[in-house]
Amino acid sequence: MADLDKLDLDLLRLIIEEPRAGVREYSRRLGIARNTATSRITKLENAGVIVGWRPQMDLAPLGYGVTSFVHVHIAQAFLEQTLDRLSLIPELIEANTVSGEGDLLCRLVARDNSHFEEVLQKVQRLEGVRRVRSEIVLNRRIWPRVVPLVEKIRDDF
Repeated sequence: MADLDKLDLDLLRLIIEEPRAGVREYSRRLGIARNTATSRITKLENAGVIVGWRPQMDLAPLGYGVTSFVHVHIAQAFLEQTLDRLSLIPELIEANTVSGEGDLLCRLVARDNSHFEEVLQKVQRLEGVRRVRSEIVLNRRIWPRVVPLVEKIRDDF
């Protein structure tokens, strides 16, 4: 675990909740110097806590209203080359090796169910893929989040 203190966690919460506020605003809200805020942010980046500054996106307004999770079973000798080929499918937006059922848990998006079937067939046809099992997301109830966890870690100090 990174060597963090309450100030780091307070700063992290501000960054998560308002990533566009900027260092000046973070330092003002926390009552610290700008250089302190900047060095703390650098520390969080170097520790691998902050891994990017991308916006969280809803892909439905971009025409990709279907989201699914797909368990992919792969012949072990083909794992790396299958991952390379999966990375060429733009609709595959996330892939994780997992324990339990399957070797990979992938998140796919599609324009509609017919397009989802096409994308799923691309995955199924890749060399090394033994089988897939998919689940279509009906409605996202809780968006990806970390603030409650950051608060818990801070409270545990």
